[in-house]
Amino acid sequence: MDALLQAVSTLLLCLGSWVKYSIAYIQKSLGFEGGLAWVKWTLAWFGVWGPSNVDPMRREINGSQSEAWRTDQESRTYRNHGNGPMVAVQTSTHIFYVDLERLADCSEYFRALSHSCMKETEEHLVNLAHVPSRAFHSLLQFCFLNRFIVPENQIEEHLRLAEELCSVELQETVLTYLSKNLLELPSLSRNMELHLQQELLQMRSRSTPRLCCLRKENLISRDNQETNTARRLFRLEEEDGTWSSITELPFSADKWCFTTAVLFNYLYLIGGFRHRTKRGYEFKMASFRYNPLTDQWVPTAPLIKHRRHFSAAVCEGHIYAVGGWYLDSLVTPDSTTGVYTAVERYDPWADCWAFVSSLPLTDFQFTLSLSHDSP
Repeated sequence: MDALLQAVSTLLLCLGSWVKYSIAYIQKSLGFEGGLAWVKWTLAWFGVWGPSNVDPMRREINGSQSEAWRTDQESRTYRNHGNGPMVAVQTSTHIFYVDLERLADCSEYFRALSHSCMKETEEHLVNLAHVPSRAFHSLLQFCFLNRFIVPENQIEEHLRLAEELCSVELQETVLTYLSKNLLELPSLSRNMELHLQQELLQMRSRSTPRLCCLRKENLISRDNQETNTARRLFRLEEEDGTWSSITELPFSADKWCFTTAVLFNYLYLIGGFRHRTKRGYEFKMASFRYNPLTDQWVPTAPLIKHRRHFSAAVCEGHIYAVGGWYLDSLVTPDSTTGVYTAVERYDPWADCWAFVSSLPLTDFQFTLSLSHDSP
């Protein structure tokens, strides 16, 4: 009985949509405006006539989604020029009325459904009761309005829905978002299947590599402009061979010393800077991560050892900090300088440093290189 009622409801909705667009055509052709008002009122009473479901979404502020779809049937109705066949889609808590042809363009599942003679197609009713209504609503927003506004805690749910309904465009959109925020959402990215993790890393590296430079160490300069310039990150432009400023360094200090490393297309600044205390100045350890895809700096875990002028290398998805010396000023090391043989390894997913085997050398004049095992 429920299925019959839903099928009748869908049929009435389709009929109402046809009448609505017919009235609009008559008004446009013959100039009738007030004479058909009673017809509009009747259709509105049945939930057919009213503002398009697109309008309230376009009026939302700051890109947030409206929750009107939970209580308003018209907001759960998605038409495409009013021409395609409409189907009712039963999700976990709500029924959506959707233009099947347009939905078929976004989903292989619905494309196969529209070309089949299955019971769902004949009755204009598709049962997806296991699919969360909010996730299906986001899918429709994406397909019909080209909008993807999803809370971070629902990203994984939408990725599963995209895979289940074979929505390649939605899946690509979710993966693109995750690749841009790979380490900002480590629990999502790290827990995905291995092939998806590898795809995320490949997506982050699709852009053209650029050479960047910054001043790793700074002493107070008498030239204020030079000091201000030293607090910026520059990129070499391939088109004309000039350097352009892309962002400011994420700290404010008159003295600093940082070593850089690039991992997963993130730029890491690892080291520290001088700041004022009650007793004068002290050097504070700090690290920062720059995401060129979102133009955002975030602080990360500082080194365990209080070290300066160390070397850094990236290997097997980790950053290694090697050597350096303990020093609370930025002067040349001498015989009294304490040299570090401790080696630290950074895990980007857990955002933490840990000690590994110490160096076999005690001199600070050494270099790092990467090697591969022999076959």
